[in-house]
Amino acid sequence: MLTRNLLSIFFPIFAAVLLNAYLREPIAWSITTNGLNKPLVIVLVDSEIFNGIQFFLQQYKEDVEKSGFSTKIAQTNEMSNGTKEGVREYLQRLLTQNLVGALLVGDIPEAWYEVGSDRFLTDVYYMDLDERWIDTDGNGIYDKHNEKLSLEIWVGRLKVSTVSGDEVFVVNNYFEKNHRYRNQLISIPWRRALLYIDDPGLMLPDPRANPLTSLSYIATEIVAVNDSRTTSADYKQRLQDEVGYHWLYLMCHGTANNHTFLVSSKEMFYEWDGTVYSSDYQTLNPHVFFYHFFVCSAGKYTEQNYLAGSAVFANTYGLLAIASTYNAYTFPFDSFYKALSEQKTIGAAFLQWLNGAITEHDQQGTNMLNGEQDYEVLFHDTVIIGDPTLQLYRENHDIALTDLTVFSKNVLGTETLIITFSVENAGDFTEIFNVTVFFDSEIMYRTELTLAPKKNETINYSPKESSRYVWSDSIYHKIEVQISILEGEFNVSNNFRSEYFQSKIIENWLPRQLPEVLFAMSGILILGATAVSFLKILMSDRPLYFLQKGYTKMLMHIKKMVLKRSPN
Repeated sequence: MLTRNLLSIFFPIFAAVLLNAYLREPIAWSITTNGLNKPLVIVLVDSEIFNGIQFFLQQYKEDVEKSGFSTKIAQTNEMSNGTKEGVREYLQRLLTQNLVGALLVGDIPEAWYEVGSDRFLTDVYYMDLDERWIDTDGNGIYDKHNEKLSLEIWVGRLKVSTVSGDEVFVVNNYFEKNHRYRNQLISIPWRRALLYIDDPGLMLPDPRANPLTSLSYIATEIVAVNDSRTTSADYKQRLQDEVGYHWLYLMCHGTANNHTFLVSSKEMFYEWDGTVYSSDYQTLNPHVFFYHFFVCSAGKYTEQNYLAGSAVFANTYGLLAIASTYNAYTFPFDSFYKALSEQKTIGAAFLQWLNGAITEHDQQGTNMLNGEQDYEVLFHDTVIIGDPTLQLYRENHDIALTDLTVFSKNVLGTETLIITFSVENAGDFTEIFNVTVFFDSEIMYRTELTLAPKKNETINYSPKESSRYVWSDSIYHKIEVQISILEGEFNVSNNFRSEYFQSKIIENWLPRQLPEVLFAMSGILILGATAVSFLKILMSDRPLYFLQKGYTKMLMHIKKMVLKRSPN
């Protein structure tokens, strides 16, 4: 019996050790301790740099797990097959453990794809784990897959061997920046974004492709530059803005390690004016956290000092870049930014956007923005340089008008205007704001309110001079209530409400004019009484006597008044 109990305890452990030795992969104990239901993130690290980054790697693991993930750290030398095929097979096995994404740290093998004569790097190879990728001509570059793309996980890269600086130092510095951002130890106003467009990128047939539309989901203060006279000097100056930008969206011409701007010219229609090199990002240390590069080959991480890597691995601020490893095409990204505004991680938002774009293309076909081959490139060459588990920091400020009622009421014969409105603080901060009531665009009432988070208040207001607003012909009047827009408030559509009411003349006019009627009647009674007294005198037996007597009394009264005022 004792032997049987011992076997039941040690046999599973022994079997696991044998299986681990066979696969040469670590057992995912962290998944058990963190809960099987949590989404799993695999951090696959190049063994050449693993020992030098262990401390910061552990710090990163703890940060990610605090945000709701389980994590597994693995080294390339623990894998039975270190090729790209081996890495993909390893990720496929982890799908049963609720794998949602992978961060590839260091020199993890890359895959190439070709569309016609176009050849480029693709990380979609590691994101699409349920299809068979095929190299039809045997040249070592994939050119098709057995079914349409359907991506299961997101993938991000920390490829630093092609960026200036010691590889271990650069990776450690990145993880330290990552830690500081997560814990708000380093900050740039979350609501600020820089949109820099060299060509007429704001004039697009599909409004969803307009970058202003996209950025409005994540920023309320967008600095938009779309001037044909702008130069590289202007761009570099903006990179060093003291306040900084949480997100930068750049659209211009370029290559893997530089980009340049076109400006209008007298001699020719356009000419090149200044180039920004990847080394400039290292030197300038831009005050930017996140980048979206619509620059050809900016994400080509096999090139020395590639643009996306130079920006992300700059000294103080860079955290992530969305970029292309080949040609960058104008394409709707609004759903990506909308997902970011819903507090999805960048990886989850990217995966949702790309899967949605692929599905929409399959259903609707090619549209006027791009050709079919361009779509094939776009769906395969867009990459994430940086940590996709990051979420954009965002403060929730939201004051809303939830109700407005307007009516007039006859009170004691006077028509009285009554306005009732309700205000709610749907945000996370106590807010101080102004409320203004307008009558036909004229300010009727204004007050300042202070409201705690998730609280509401109802105000009843009736103007003292209601007749000024309601005593007129039977016409409609507009009552509008406006709340001042808060700094950083996204949802401003609920900051105002309006209602119409119909004024009218009160049919029962006597009660309203009662004071004037009483005054007139009093005057008539006094005059009447005087007239009656005078007639009585005239009709008496001695009218001259009464008149003379009255006249004499009046003279005596006047004489007394004069004597009183005389100094002698």
